[in-house]
Amino acid sequence: MPSDLADGTANLSPTPSGPNEFVQPVAFKAMGRSGLWRRIVNVSAVVVCTASAAAALSVLFLIFGYMLFEGVRYLNLDFLTHLPLDTPMGMRNSIVGTLILVGLASVAGVPIGMLCGIYLVEYARKGWSSDIVRIVLDVLAGTPTVLLGVLVYTVMVVHHHGKQLTGFMGTFLDIVQHIQAWVGIPRHYSGWAGGVALAFIMVPIVARASEEMLRLVPRAHREASAALGASKAETLVRVVLPTAMSGIVTGILLAVARVAGETAPLFFTSFGNTAMTYNPSDQMDSLPERIYFYSQSSVPSQVHQSWAAALVLVSLITIFSAVMRIVTRKRRIRTH
Repeated sequence: MPSDLADGTANLSPTPSGPNEFVQPVAFKAMGRSGLWRRIVNVSAVVVCTASAAAALSVLFLIFGYMLFEGVRYLNLDFLTHLPLDTPMGMRNSIVGTLILVGLASVAGVPIGMLCGIYLVEYARKGWSSDIVRIVLDVLAGTPTVLLGVLVYTVMVVHHHGKQLTGFMGTFLDIVQHIQAWVGIPRHYSGWAGGVALAFIMVPIVARASEEMLRLVPRAHREASAALGASKAETLVRVVLPTAMSGIVTGILLAVARVAGETAPLFFTSFGNTAMTYNPSDQMDSLPERIYFYSQSSVPSQVHQSWAAALVLVSLITIFSAVMRIVTRKRRIRTH
């Protein structure tokens, strides 16, 4: 009988069965140190990320708070109903012009952008055709907006004749001029030109958002719809698009918010107007243009009006985003 059992005690420590048996305490200590280090790194990362998010949000709230503080004092009924040349001054023409310009841009930019995204995901094969579309979208997204305004100015505003430009460019401009004359779009500064310039900005944003959201739809959804006898078009309209609509709407909201604050392209296209007009064939004013003009003024009342206009512009974008969110949420609940 072993001696430890004979005296009534038992040695419960494991008997070493190999060379690695005695290393376990050291390994446990090492794991403890590494676990502590991981916790320190994790807490540090959380603190840094939280501080960065708080810094970004603080800047945003500081800007919005200062704009609210400066703008709400000069925001009244006269501002919403009067014109710039009235006494007291107002920006009714700028508010209406902004809504018309963004509406025209959305009518053209949203369908074209969504169709580009649908083509890239559902119909385009990997090859030169899809690569060309993606390159064009990337170039449009990276092009300074002022250059897009100059492009539309050259094509739709300035009068050209075949003698000035020969070759392909001259022929193209002549074709565009004849199309404008046939449709009834004048060849001068107008709301139509401003809407086209803003649509160029919207297309790549909506197209990229549509492409990414459509790629997230599981392939099983398409296969199940095809197994029930639905065509590709029916699957796209009834299954794929409703599933991805929430993300697509987010992209559309980003595009609308982007073009609603654009100023440079409108200097070359719609140009601004102090009179009240609802006709896109006329020169059309917008809130970003009026904010720029008034912010550079030495007249205190115009500077005050620019702050109020900035607050109205942000409020319009916020209201539009909230309404779109509510509509799409109700539609999604109804479909489910």
